[in-house]
Amino acid sequence: MIRKIGALGISLLCLGAIISCEKDFNDIGTNVVSNTKFETGEILLDVEITTANDDPSLDLESVRADNIAIGALGEYWLGVYKSNHYKTIESSIVSQLGFINSPKNEDVKAATANGEIDSIYVLDKVILKLPYTATSIRETGDTKPKFRFDSLLGNPNLATSLKVFRNNTYLNNLNPTNPSASNSFQSDAIYQVLDPVTDLLNEDGDFKFLPAQKDSMFVFKRHYSNGNEFNDTIKLENKAPFIAVPLDITKMKSVFWNNFKNDQFKTKDAFNNFFRGLIVKSEGTDGLMVPLSLTGNSASASLEFYYTISRYEKKEGITDLVFKDTVPSSYSFPLSGIRNSIYNMSPGTTSPPANNFVIQGTAGTMAKIKILDSAKLQELKSNNWLINDASLSFHVNQNVNTDKNIIPQRLFVYQDKDNGNGGTTPTQLTDSYKEVATFGGNIELTEDNKPEKYTFRITDYISDLLDGTTNDISPLILKVYNNPTDNAVNNNALDVNVKSYNWNPRGVTLLDGNETANGAKRAVLKISYSKEK
Repeated sequence: MIRKIGALGISLLCLGAIISCEKDFNDIGTNVVSNTKFETGEILLDVEITTANDDPSLDLESVRADNIAIGALGEYWLGVYKSNHYKTIESSIVSQLGFINSPKNEDVKAATANGEIDSIYVLDKVILKLPYTATSIRETGDTKPKFRFDSLLGNPNLATSLKVFRNNTYLNNLNPTNPSASNSFQSDAIYQVLDPVTDLLNEDGDFKFLPAQKDSMFVFKRHYSNGNEFNDTIKLENKAPFIAVPLDITKMKSVFWNNFKNDQFKTKDAFNNFFRGLIVKSEGTDGLMVPLSLTGNSASASLEFYYTISRYEKKEGITDLVFKDTVPSSYSFPLSGIRNSIYNMSPGTTSPPANNFVIQGTAGTMAKIKILDSAKLQELKSNNWLINDASLSFHVNQNVNTDKNIIPQRLFVYQDKDNGNGGTTPTQLTDSYKEVATFGGNIELTEDNKPEKYTFRITDYISDLLDGTTNDISPLILKVYNNPTDNAVNNNALDVNVKSYNWNPRGVTLLDGNETANGAKRAVLKISYSKEK
């Protein structure tokens, strides 16, 4: 029977080799005639790769992109990412807002002779605040904040158009067709905007963003009740940078501010049904895509209402109210509750070179890897090998991918297993959770720090095939790894079903299994084995 050699197996093999060696000694001064009953070897097996050009199911139309089941996505992207070799992505966000119970904004009109204060509310500014994901690199002696913007993709010199709409699609966390089940939203879901003019909330319909160090503050005008103005500044904790999208005050008064006193702001359910959230929409064919901080802390994304309360008081012997002070105030409605990423994908402009194939995350592309057919499996079984190691390798096209920072840092492989009902079920390979430390898939670099290849160790999977533990030789699926949803073990619980989430937009071009075209760098399965002499 064929078995994988584990730690115990190797120890027993070594012990057997020692015993065999001792039996074959003629005397202490002679050479060893035979010191083991086993010999080792390795074989390279060609793999068959099916790309999205040959199988449309590998060209994804959408992925699951909501936070209903997992609390929060690992990354929320905003902007446009064009890379000629991969699909162009317009990445947007739809989100509900956090609830504030019965916020106050009505003027206090009554005044009495004992000095009770009149309060007059003036709405100064409404902005959508979207913090960047950034790392402080400020050093001692720096007089201004200094940040490194993390994980930017695309053209860092090209501003990206951004529009904010009122969402009119109710975001329900229960499935409308089966209220006992949770709902889900795909990345290509359509969200209703009743009127593209009135529901466009931007103060400037041509607003664009481009990350810059100056984005650590936003200056705007505050107003006294008599019309006089003074400057105020918004800064985040640790002076982190953020996008500040000014919204149209007249529209925001009409659709939001003026309803504070109404029943829509009495309960969370009423609020969620009244104001169903915001669509933050990127537009364009080229630009920059950035990850945002939607973590729920004090620097998280939010809809901000900045207002002043000018307070007056009645003085004895004076007929008119006398100005006392102005109190700057604000209401913050965080982007929370149900959130979904929206990926609008369009084909790349450059086809991959011959004998290459493309892997891209989000609603990008995958590949199907066939490593064994029935005849080859039976041939390998007949060898009665002990499997020491089995690895599957894919080399990067280093002419296309020269920058290690913008390609996927890890790929992932799983099996589409026949479910017996005429379909397949995406299923984890046993190596992914039994051999987590060695399963692999991480990018490997050359000595000069260039991307070289991705390697998976699938020893358990091959051993199980050769010893008859399983006979399922359904093709493997290669995709961009998504952390943590592609992990088989989360919170100490095993789930062998592979989920359809993906928020990693990066792509990579790999060499296929054609030996003539790609030689030693072709995609290949390598099996190392031991067998009895």
